[in-house]
Amino acid sequence: MSENRDVSEKIDAPWPCSPGKMTPVSLAADLPSLFGPDGPLARRLEGYERRPEQEALCTAIAETLDKGGTIVAEAGTGVGKSFAYLVPAILLAERTKKRVVVSTRTKALQAQLATKDIPFLQAVLPIEFTATVCVGRNNYVCRRRLETAWNDRNSLFDDGSEAEELASILDWVRRGPEFGLRSELSFVPSAKAWGEVQAESGNCLGAACRHYEPCEWQKAKRRMQTSQILIVNHALYFADLQLRRQGAQYLPDHHLVVFDEAHHVENIASEALGARLTPGMLEWVLSRLAGRRNKGLLARHGLYREIEAIEAIRRVAKEYWARIDTRMEPIGSGTLRMGTEDVVEDTLSSMLDGLARGLHEFAESAERETELEIKSRADRLFDLATIVRSFAAPAADGTVRWIERERAHCTLHAAPVRIGDILREALFDQVPNSVLVSATLGPPDDGFAWLRERLGIDRMATTLRVGSPFPYRDNVRFEVEEGLPDPSSQALEFEREAAHRVVDLCLDNDGSALVLCTSWRFAQRCAEVLRPALAAIDVEVLVQGERPLEQLVEQKRADKRSVLVGTDSLWEGIDLPGDAVTLVILTRFPFPVPSHPLTAARADDLEKRGASSFHEYMIPLALLKFVQGFGRLVRSSHDKGRVVLLDPRARRKRYGRRFLDALPGGLGEAAD
Repeated sequence: MSENRDVSEKIDAPWPCSPGKMTPVSLAADLPSLFGPDGPLARRLEGYERRPEQEALCTAIAETLDKGGTIVAEAGTGVGKSFAYLVPAILLAERTKKRVVVSTRTKALQAQLATKDIPFLQAVLPIEFTATVCVGRNNYVCRRRLETAWNDRNSLFDDGSEAEELASILDWVRRGPEFGLRSELSFVPSAKAWGEVQAESGNCLGAACRHYEPCEWQKAKRRMQTSQILIVNHALYFADLQLRRQGAQYLPDHHLVVFDEAHHVENIASEALGARLTPGMLEWVLSRLAGRRNKGLLARHGLYREIEAIEAIRRVAKEYWARIDTRMEPIGSGTLRMGTEDVVEDTLSSMLDGLARGLHEFAESAERETELEIKSRADRLFDLATIVRSFAAPAADGTVRWIERERAHCTLHAAPVRIGDILREALFDQVPNSVLVSATLGPPDDGFAWLRERLGIDRMATTLRVGSPFPYRDNVRFEVEEGLPDPSSQALEFEREAAHRVVDLCLDNDGSALVLCTSWRFAQRCAEVLRPALAAIDVEVLVQGERPLEQLVEQKRADKRSVLVGTDSLWEGIDLPGDAVTLVILTRFPFPVPSHPLTAARADDLEKRGASSFHEYMIPLALLKFVQGFGRLVRSSHDKGRVVLLDPRARRKRYGRRFLDALPGGLGEAAD
């Protein structure tokens, strides 16, 4: 299940705040006293050093908030961007009594803000403010549903292990959880067990509940309503934005949103504002009504006719997905873009609707708790029926749809091609203030025009680019390997030769390397040739996919001589400072896969508008990821080492110069 699956909360009208400028609050005037040598940060932060880059970023953000509007800022590694946006955001919240939302992509950054940065600022700043982390509602335990599930466990579960999990959850709640979050459990509960006890929209008695006072969700809701600073992730923020477009909301209203790791906004917003359907989504909803061996909610209430209807839906669903599988047979795994008029025959929605209506009718005459329980699950059937019907009709204008097969199952996807139009109307024209910041935002030309166009940000937005304070020229040697085949025209030859270069480089460095690939196939090839060669010098090769990524990263930190090999998720977001990585190998430019339906649709859209999709979309995306990959070497001012690029197009293609020029500290020039 998605972490932010259940986030709805009905309201009368979305975004009741007034867009546009706010009353000037003169935030920038107070910054020198806070960041100066005699300020509270300098007095309390051990080893504090003034960073002009941090102060420039903080001042630009404060000045933007003073007048109201949007700022797009790139701040290199080591700038300390979290303090740079948190301080003016906190001042704004305190002086205007308006709420602020800070959104990140990763849990790691969210945790850093919640457990380190914000508590420090609460301790040292001469003002008082409150902050809380927001997660999706279904991450919280519902005491009423837990009690009911425990009493009915023999009729709900057909697996003894699920009842054992329920007993552990009950014991956890009786001992008093900190926040009542699933993540606090000492084990990962099964979807079935947690699904019976999670807090849900439409399945809450509110103040009438006997567990209202100790309710973990109600406490979280009060914290959200009363806190000045809300910390969320991008997925939750854009799930809430989609709800607001439908007349509902989860997050409280706010007058400033800060997007850290802002370069992920386009893709995450596209996913949240699109649609997705999988066999697992359908079975999840059905299994919450009826399990195997006549167990489950419906059997408990003697609704055997409805159980038969569910079995009929399962049979039809199997045929539904089999027809989709047949479409994918010519290409096997991967993706298949659907044409605008290409539809999926709808054999399911009427059955889902019929079952949902029957359950609603039964619930009307049931006691209140049963009514809520059944209606909330029936509403999920209505939601699924709506998605099924959407794929049975021609695609809406500006929407791309595709089928994706991963392992044994297919998924139906739909996403808006041009997310900027939606974000402009639903977000940037509605929220008075916004800050978008990241260590890399792509091409900086014309004030990050590429990113602003993609996200629908007004051309009048403030833009800023501050470099890293790290001594790249002194600490990093950047090299481009010579003599390799062209990876675009001689792919197999390049992979064969590049894999051997990787071995030579890792041997020469005595391990301690990170090898960044652009495909799983090449990552496996590198691992195959690395393992026997590095075994001779007692260096272990860690390969992404063979174990959970967190475990691999922890082992890399513990075993500094080891070599970590991987693809997409290793290019950014991992932190391996010091001697754990003294060599980063960038095997080739990380261009997006041009055949992916969403990438292809965005490229087609640009070409139709007379633009070059390669120069205005493919290269900017690759540039962004390339700089992120480079940044895996230097995580502190003391880190030293080499970054080696194997892609010969850096010197042979005109666009290669753009990649070299994007490196910090002028290292691309030094590589000439």
